[in-house]
Amino acid sequence: MRVILASTSPRRSQILSLLGIEFEVIPAKVEEEVIPGKPVLTARKLAKEKALSVWRENRDAVVIGADTLVFLGNEIIGKPKDEKDAVNILKKLSGKWHSVVTALCVYSPEKVFLTHDIAKVKFRELSKEEIISYVKSGEPMDKAGAYGVQGFGATIVERIHGNFYTVMGLPIVKLYKILRELNLLAGTFS
Repeated sequence: MRVILASTSPRRSQILSLLGIEFEVIPAKVEEEVIPGKPVLTARKLAKEKALSVWRENRDAVVIGADTLVFLGNEIIGKPKDEKDAVNILKKLSGKWHSVVTALCVYSPEKVFLTHDIAKVKFRELSKEEIISYVKSGEPMDKAGAYGVQGFGATIVERIHGNFYTVMGLPIVKLYKILRELNLLAGTFS
């Protein structure tokens, strides 16, 4: 059965590749509207919309959609609009714990799965110079919360409670269980 990742995120492709299955990438076409103060609900809604938008034209396939949001309290912190916004986001998160939710939706011809995972992340205290230097590297610009835990952003993360891959953008344990249930990982750890 065809497996499609409804995302152009290189990080999600990298994580999905760890499961050793062949897949293709078809970008989802959805408006990413945020429900203010509802990060988990927003992530679940967007993951479902992304998967469904691709599955509608590929009903014979298994389609994986995901959405990752960073939040502080109930304030959703999205991708930075520009470098100034990235600096402000990183200042806001400096020295604090925040949460990362990644929602996962899998459409298959037989069943739809919708789940999410939450991890807590603590940044170390960041100097103004470190923030500016990190933003100038370009790494934060396409990432929720203005950092990439799998890149140089790992140097600003002091601690993670939860799954690293949830923070990176795809809850691999939950995805593994779904794909096993769909018999797409036969032979893996059997």
